[in-house]
Amino acid sequence: MIVWRNQSLNGPPFVNTSVRQTNYDRREKKKVVLFFPTPAYDHYRIELGLALAVVAAPLEGKYDLQLIDERVTPDYEKEVLSNLEDAVCVGISSITGYQIKRGIAMARKVRAAAPDVPIVWGGYHPSLFPEQTCESAACDIVCVGQGDITFKEIVDSLADGKPPAGIPGCAYWTAEGIVVNEPRPLVDVNDVPPAPYHLLDVDRAIELNQRQNHEKKRTIEFHSSQGCPGKCGYCADAQLYQRHWTGLEADRVVEEVVQLVKTYRLDQINYSDANFFANQKRVKAICEGIIDAGINISWVASARPDTFHRYKPEVLKLIRESGCKRVIVGAESASEPVLELICKGATAADHLKSAQVCRDYGIGGTFTFITGFPHPPGTPAQETTQDLLDFIERLKKIQPDIRTKIFVFTPYPGTPLYELSVEFGMKEPLSLEEWADYNPATMKESQWVEPWE
Repeated sequence: MIVWRNQSLNGPPFVNTSVRQTNYDRREKKKVVLFFPTPAYDHYRIELGLALAVVAAPLEGKYDLQLIDERVTPDYEKEVLSNLEDAVCVGISSITGYQIKRGIAMARKVRAAAPDVPIVWGGYHPSLFPEQTCESAACDIVCVGQGDITFKEIVDSLADGKPPAGIPGCAYWTAEGIVVNEPRPLVDVNDVPPAPYHLLDVDRAIELNQRQNHEKKRTIEFHSSQGCPGKCGYCADAQLYQRHWTGLEADRVVEEVVQLVKTYRLDQINYSDANFFANQKRVKAICEGIIDAGINISWVASARPDTFHRYKPEVLKLIRESGCKRVIVGAESASEPVLELICKGATAADHLKSAQVCRDYGIGGTFTFITGFPHPPGTPAQETTQDLLDFIERLKKIQPDIRTKIFVFTPYPGTPLYELSVEFGMKEPLSLEEWADYNPATMKESQWVEPWE
């Protein structure tokens, strides 16, 4: 028997993929175990594992659903392993980097305890590298892209005793090789059932955030839209959703938010959308609905700088009156050449105008920037961290209490800037296991970050 080993990860070794014991015949099995690994080793705030809830929604009532979050569920390992005997499959959600490491660690334990149980991966990274992910002994099936419908069909197929042959939007391992099925067309988010928050330990997540991170408000996340029409060269959304944005109807957003506020006694909603402000008419209707509902909450959402400052004054007033506490503006750079390089579609002037809007309407602003974008070897950076700090001072002159965050550029697979990074000398990970050590934290010594004090 050939054994695969990776000394950087803890746990028993995997059996080589050619001798896997995975059994796709899961007839008479009723449990679906979904595991959400810790996203980052220094992840200080717990955001709900809504990725699990979204794919669980279409399965409710037919299967016994077990949603387990490494950060929230007490004795999470025991919870996963104790539910394997009657499991149709185990699902693991992951972005690139540390979350893969934690997902692999759990997959090893699942393999050791129940080698016949299929392991399904989903999320950004597996969707970008479905074949490579299936080549790992940590994975049998990949749910590619939007998983709401695809995962249900995968589970139903396994429960019927069949592999996921012919199911659009998935890839899967066979003894003869990896099969990649045709893509699945994007589904309108309005055609997907509401996320079953009751399957998540919401109260414990809130409690942990209050105790560990000293949060005073009872806050959770809500996903009201999918995708983004922008074509930013560093963002994987454009790759996965083809720059297609779709949002829940305003009435549904208001109805679900009001219910969540009442059920969990919330003080704040964080909209986890990539671009909450993509549709001004929808935002206006949501704000009016929240005001009419008479609920007293604050909320936070993300915006593009070229969009936010162009909102009509009457809508900006509604945004503030409905409880908007803060807008997170993805500025990324203040250099016009860099903004052009990354295809941001915004200018430094847009950043300044957005800061003025935040000041004029009493809305808190958080502007995010990225340093260390790739440039040819031997050439100076087009923008240094010090350049960003100088621009931040200009923002603070407009709005003194503005917040800013500077991130180190991490080439995200599937994006144009990732390809450029490889061209300029970045070593490309070649397996799921190598991607497990690919983290923003490890990019602090990036070859493109200029030294600064």
